[in-house]
Amino acid sequence: MTGLAALADTTTGPGTDILSAVAVVAPRGRDDAVARQLLAKDGIATVSAPTLTTLSDLIAQHVGAVLITEEALNSAGAQELAHVLTSQAAWSDVPFIVLANGTSRDRSERATQKIDTLSNAVLLSRPLHAEELIRAVRSALAARVRQHEARKQLEELQWRERQLFESEAKFQAIANSVDQMIWSTLPDGYHDYYNNRWYEFTGVPQGSTDGESWNGVFHPDDQARAWDLWSHSLTTGEIYEIEYRLRHHSGDYRWVLGRAQPVLDRSGTILRWYGSCTDIHEIKVAQEQRQLMLGEMNHRVKNTLAMVNVMVSQTLRLADNLPDAQSALQSRIAMMAQAHDRLIAASWAEAQMPAVVDAALAPHRTGESRFIIDGPEVEVGSKQALAVTMALHELSTNAAKYGALSNNAGKVLIRWGVADDTFTFTWEETGGPPVDAPTRRGFGSRMIEQALASYFHGNVELSFKPKGLCFTLNAPMSGLL
Repeated sequence: MTGLAALADTTTGPGTDILSAVAVVAPRGRDDAVARQLLAKDGIATVSAPTLTTLSDLIAQHVGAVLITEEALNSAGAQELAHVLTSQAAWSDVPFIVLANGTSRDRSERATQKIDTLSNAVLLSRPLHAEELIRAVRSALAARVRQHEARKQLEELQWRERQLFESEAKFQAIANSVDQMIWSTLPDGYHDYYNNRWYEFTGVPQGSTDGESWNGVFHPDDQARAWDLWSHSLTTGEIYEIEYRLRHHSGDYRWVLGRAQPVLDRSGTILRWYGSCTDIHEIKVAQEQRQLMLGEMNHRVKNTLAMVNVMVSQTLRLADNLPDAQSALQSRIAMMAQAHDRLIAASWAEAQMPAVVDAALAPHRTGESRFIIDGPEVEVGSKQALAVTMALHELSTNAAKYGALSNNAGKVLIRWGVADDTFTFTWEETGGPPVDAPTRRGFGSRMIEQALASYFHGNVELSFKPKGLCFTLNAPMSGLL
């Protein structure tokens, strides 16, 4: 093959792609023209770099490769070239083909150091064969192409990473801004994500409810039901919806509405489950209270009509004449209406126990001192006041029908007090007909036992003693408000 010195001069045309071109740095003689002509014959684009400063600019523009003579490394601009090479992007390492003078044994230490500053270089000794040069240049350009491809892949990965980070940040911002507890699972139901609201509500450590451990924070009575329904949804892909009690960080169990639905791919395969838990405890309690109130309202209307019937019957029986009976009935009915108004007003605010008892007993008083009342000023909440009023109304109605208030001799002792941080309330009947324990619990008995025990967080006892009915409530002071 012929050497470089035997080739004629040639140049590249305008519009050369710098990314696939070879920068030729051969400032002496005809080496620049000969090298460019040789490369052009093989279809390789070139660009002339008469100085190292020009070369530094081309490297900054990501030139494909550099063909440089050893003597050119000693020219002005070497320091600038070294700076540009060390400042290359992480993906970039421009390849050099150095046309060396002689062998390594003939090269000075200074010349060796100059070549070593080129981190990616191969040496070709002169005189040089064209085929050897072409192979070296093509290998360098191919390596440069792989660098650009690696850069594109890196940029795409970085872009995808940014997109993923932004998407995750948006999801977390949305998931943690709502009041609901948000969670998600793998297709098999393995829980692998909960938002901050879940941990704030339950108070459990991060990650402690992953997998199947979520069921452990449910109320024991709800765990089997929740697990069965969840298993059914996992098997069928049906939407999951259930009400259950979830352990709050306070230790109490609160009612929660749980919902979840799957995300499917185009073929209908479940990719993931997304779910939420909504605190519905106040709504649930309100519903239960409303049902209790509706039942009580219905029962109270019937009791009121029964009381009116008893009152009319007794008044007519005891009155000396019709005008006296009419006057007595009007007075007693008006008193019942007034007591009802006081009861409604008292049910919406905190009240003192004597006022609550007085309002509840007003419709049942006949002026004959049938009630003996003893107790201090103790403040109770609106719910507790309503519960006491309901209970006293039931007890009074029962006493008027069957107990101490059904004759002329019976009396009722009502007492309450506080001792050792415990509130005690009693109703004790005496002087009435002998008492037999009922064979079944009516609405009134159940309401007294359930409502008072629930509202006061205490316990209630109804005793059907032969001498008269006895009712006792024991509750902590914290249950009064």
